[in-house]
Amino acid sequence: MRAVPLFLALTAAVALAMLAIVDPRAAADGWRAAFLVLSAAPVGAVALLLIARVVGADWDAALVPMLPALPWLGLLALPVVIGQALFHHPDGHLHVWLSPLAFTLRSLLALCFWWWIARLLAGGRITRAGPALLAHGLVVSVMAYDWLLGVAPAQPESVMPMVLAVMQIGGAAALACAAGLGTVSQRRDLAYLLVACALGLSYFLYIDYVIVWFGNLPAHVGWYVDRDILPAAALPALALLMGLLAPILLVGLARNDSARGWAGRSALAALGLVAVWIVAGPGGWIGLGAAFAATVAVGGLAREAWA
Repeated sequence: MRAVPLFLALTAAVALAMLAIVDPRAAADGWRAAFLVLSAAPVGAVALLLIARVVGADWDAALVPMLPALPWLGLLALPVVIGQALFHHPDGHLHVWLSPLAFTLRSLLALCFWWWIARLLAGGRITRAGPALLAHGLVVSVMAYDWLLGVAPAQPESVMPMVLAVMQIGGAAALACAAGLGTVSQRRDLAYLLVACALGLSYFLYIDYVIVWFGNLPAHVGWYVDRDILPAAALPALALLMGLLAPILLVGLARNDSARGWAGRSALAALGLVAVWIVAGPGGWIGLGAAFAATVAVGGLAREAWA
């Protein structure tokens, strides 16, 4: 049985390499989208565990199993920093800020910060989670501009820090439900939180579009024009159905653990669509294919390594 996931992972890796030959930039952006999806759950688990310490919730059994993935995110981030250096190093006032050295250092410091907090959380050595949660918010705010908007330097999208934060928290909640981590009571709490994150992410993304449309803001228009091609043009509506409508129906109407599991799987797929739309939309089908191939390849190899 294990031969099938391994074969799929190796096939996806070969497909990713072929796409990188055809269109290196689109493939690099697709990898970035996959990195955002794969990193969302472990980083979001850190945020949720800090929140749990502040409000007195007990979600450890559902979230702590995600923390061991954090040290490996550095390897997944390596193609991201290479792609940023090769294809998205701008001129002008952001030339120094988004230089390869500065971008790499910020990514490394952010990942080390989350790994350090995760070690403290796993060891029960955080007694005051409030300051750590504040620091997490600051780190997410910086990395949102690097990881989400690095592909479109100087794009004025102030909503992106909240988008990344909600993607990460929702990703952790979705993975806990999809993988059946923790107790039924914990997964019920996280399923409701998943729906809240889906509502928040939908609001942030769609209200920005409404503001641009009705406010006639020319500086924002190019962002949407670049994504007005297939498959990017279809991704927001599909993500809305899979990431918002499906979880609401499954969690709100079915109200059983099986439905929560399907809600988590649907939300994770929608998270991938959102990440592709934001960072790899202009890459067209190659960007989407590279993101899917990278996710399957890394996910399959990780599953074999920890099996």
